[in-house]
Amino acid sequence: QMVDDQQTHSLPKDGGALDNVARLHGLEDGGALLALLEPHVCTVGRIYDGLDGDAPSGVPQEGAALLASLTAQGFADSDEIAKRITGWRGGTVRALRSGAAQAAFEAVLPSLLQAFAAAPDQMMAVNRFDQLIERLPSAINLFRLLEARPQLLALLTNILCHAPALALQLSRRADLLDGLIDASALEPVGSVDAIAARVRSDGDIEARLDHLRRVVGEMRFALGAQIIEGVSDPLDVAAGYARIAEAAIHVVADDVIAEFEQVHGRVADSELVILALGRMGGAELTHASDLDLIYLFTGDFAGESDGAKPLGAVHYYNRLAQRVTAGLSVATAAGPLYEVDTRLRPSGAKGPLSVSIAGFANYQREEAWVWEHMALTRARVVYGSDAARREVEAIISDVLRRPRANGEVLAAATKMRADMAEHKPPKSSLDVKLGQGGLVDLEFAVHVKQLTGGQGFDPHLAMAIGALEMGGNMRGAHALLTRFLVTMRLVAPDFEVPAPATQPLVARACGADDWDDLLAQLATARQSVAGIWQSIKGE
Repeated sequence: QMVDDQQTHSLPKDGGALDNVARLHGLEDGGALLALLEPHVCTVGRIYDGLDGDAPSGVPQEGAALLASLTAQGFADSDEIAKRITGWRGGTVRALRSGAAQAAFEAVLPSLLQAFAAAPDQMMAVNRFDQLIERLPSAINLFRLLEARPQLLALLTNILCHAPALALQLSRRADLLDGLIDASALEPVGSVDAIAARVRSDGDIEARLDHLRRVVGEMRFALGAQIIEGVSDPLDVAAGYARIAEAAIHVVADDVIAEFEQVHGRVADSELVILALGRMGGAELTHASDLDLIYLFTGDFAGESDGAKPLGAVHYYNRLAQRVTAGLSVATAAGPLYEVDTRLRPSGAKGPLSVSIAGFANYQREEAWVWEHMALTRARVVYGSDAARREVEAIISDVLRRPRANGEVLAAATKMRADMAEHKPPKSSLDVKLGQGGLVDLEFAVHVKQLTGGQGFDPHLAMAIGALEMGGNMRGAHALLTRFLVTMRLVAPDFEVPAPATQPLVARACGADDWDDLLAQLATARQSVAGIWQSIKGE
């Protein structure tokens, strides 16, 4: 009206003219003006469309009409579904109390109901959706995302039906679904270096750690979704989880060291080295795995840093290791990252958090128990220079290959396995980690063979099995048991029997025809592992 002296309420169609109007409002261009107007126009539109008393979604509000609509869509328990819908509309859920939230919910409700009706377990999908929005402080963004990207509804339904571990993550961060819009999210993750480049950011260290947690959370969530969607082998997903964790270690350590050096300087000719053991050492994590880490440092333990607040080398690296552990494990506004377990360090939980490489070598050669050498068979350097890696790897190789009495190794392994069975019994008959003939038995068999034969040392268990030429198809058993473990951590974390609707998904992920075929394959694999372990103990 000001520019052309016209009585109009329409925005100019010409881009230049629209930019001119935007600048009159102090905005940069027409796109900024449209973005400013859009939420207000949409809100008014929803209110206006709802003035006739009927929900704009087309889902009847209550009574017989709602029941008839749900029955027509194929819901087996229309009465219960109707009660849930009435509850959601009634504002009993915090995330649905505002008018904007209700409007966004009504807009996506028809599509939600269509997806739930097609779910393999309708009530499970509805129940977990109910749990999801109960935990969310606000659900507006989730509903708007689903309205704008209806293709995500099928994936959300699959997650709700089959993967409580992922559903729990969504209840904390609904925007995780947003990361699945790009089709590349369902592709294998890249190299450690590529992932590290993706998760690095600028700003102060708190901002960088927040960014790291957000991106790592999105990538781990996407890997879990790959299993649920059946687009990736769980073995590849396990390796992807490990590469993400290794990249996170790189970025956190780099950031923490840079900040630490600003105050305390550097210790000359010295650096931090991080050693991974267990599943992280073997580069084969699950969704729920923690990180078994040992912190070492090169150079003279009697050295001192050169900063404004100098520290002796031992004190320096112990404090630095504490900072790295906190950077990996302490929850920030963006949520948690990893649980870090440092109990496998020299002298155990009572020993110093970080030790010099010379001290590490001396401990492993002179004081370490056999079970500590068994753990060392899966050690892998995940942070440090090439020279430091070679130095640590040479020490580990020398320690593991030294001659030792077979009886001593077997006695120690048998006792340790018995202690584990007593203090950490299997959670169910499906526990392929701790149960008889499971992955722990397989690991003990491999480690005894490695230490008594002085060969086959590789932190990757599948490679070690191949190098040892173990009979009984141990490599196939390891692959099947690992696929099952990785998948079950998503669908049934405590190894309870999955819901009937989920059993085909687990079977498919493990390469079986159906659930019964999978159970038969698992029984055969576990019998083979138990037989190998018993034969080794018999020797």
